[in-house]
Amino acid sequence: MGLLPGVNLTNQNNSQFCHGLPEWAQRPLIKKIFIETMALGGEARIVGGAVRDWIAGYAIGDIDMAVNIPINKLSAKMATQNIKVVETGLNHGTVTLCDQEDSIEVTQTRVDLKTDGRHAIVAYERDWAIDAVRRDFTINAIYMDKDGVFFDPLGGLKDLKRGRLRFAGDAGERIQEDALRIIRYCRFWPRFSKCRIDQKTQNMLRKHASLCKELSGERVANEFRRIMVGGSLAQVIKLMHISNIDQAALGIKFELSSQVESKETSAILDQFDWLTCLVALVPVGSSALIANRLRLSRKEKRFFFRLDVGISGAELALLNGKNWRQIAYHLGHWNTMLYVVQSLRNNVPINVARYNELASWRLPQSPICGADLLSHGVDIGPRMGQMLIMAEKRWVASNFALGKPEILHWILRN
Repeated sequence: MGLLPGVNLTNQNNSQFCHGLPEWAQRPLIKKIFIETMALGGEARIVGGAVRDWIAGYAIGDIDMAVNIPINKLSAKMATQNIKVVETGLNHGTVTLCDQEDSIEVTQTRVDLKTDGRHAIVAYERDWAIDAVRRDFTINAIYMDKDGVFFDPLGGLKDLKRGRLRFAGDAGERIQEDALRIIRYCRFWPRFSKCRIDQKTQNMLRKHASLCKELSGERVANEFRRIMVGGSLAQVIKLMHISNIDQAALGIKFELSSQVESKETSAILDQFDWLTCLVALVPVGSSALIANRLRLSRKEKRFFFRLDVGISGAELALLNGKNWRQIAYHLGHWNTMLYVVQSLRNNVPINVARYNELASWRLPQSPICGADLLSHGVDIGPRMGQMLIMAEKRWVASNFALGKPEILHWILRN
């Protein structure tokens, strides 16, 4: 992580300059929000992850903006200009504005009056500095205006430069306002911190971890979707394990295979989706509990259940053996995922060369089909089905070496 050289940190008035708006911030919908908010007597600014990640040199994801005018006024104006308005969180002053190419979440500047860890009672406030205080971390409270000027009342730019992840204000208060910030801290820590987590912060996370039990499954799942594919997985799950966040958030404790810490394994896990990584870290048989906790879709549940069933130690040994293609064929497109998951669960080192072979291998197709048997006088029915199964087994046992003539000759004689 390295700050962009165009950022000036020397201004003492909480305003720093970059060299104008970056290209990603000049998209048509963003410009329109800037212009229309100003026409209504207010101001719009880009804030949060997009600003943070751009300054830190990371790829830009979703773009969020804030406006210091009533959100319904902006929504009504944008709707007259063929901009779709989705009321994604109107009770908290949030809408999503969409055109044909883009979607931007826009929130009215506010202050949280009362929170219970999940919900907040808010009041709207034009003061940008007050809006900044209710945010989670200082690095997420950096605003960029239409001219590319930063407003940084909490010192987020310096924290980015120093590699320090710091809560906005009192950490305990921020967490009790929204317990999801505990999980978000774990996600951001290896990405934006250059130093080890201090004991005070770790104790604070452990102290409040139980609050995660009350979070909705959808919100927890959204964080884990990012954690599991965000890099530095071993660091994150260790922190969550030590702080008891895993038990509170998921209802289980992670099983920390020493293999997860190797660079080779980390590189392999980076190639998989979040559910594959998650199932490799949880106890066998916990798929139903986790699927219900995270409110997974039916498709996700089926995927998770299959990986949770896993494969036997004997099957894993076969995958690591000379005739690995035979067992890989029977496992089908699951073979690489099951190989990695079961290796981690059994604490068996992943053979990187074998994994690469599995990943690049394309499942072959059986050389004979029903039409081949029909042409040799075999009628459609149970006998044909049995012959096809026998032929496939013979072909697989030959390590896929036998061709159609040899297989037909053998099956017709038997």
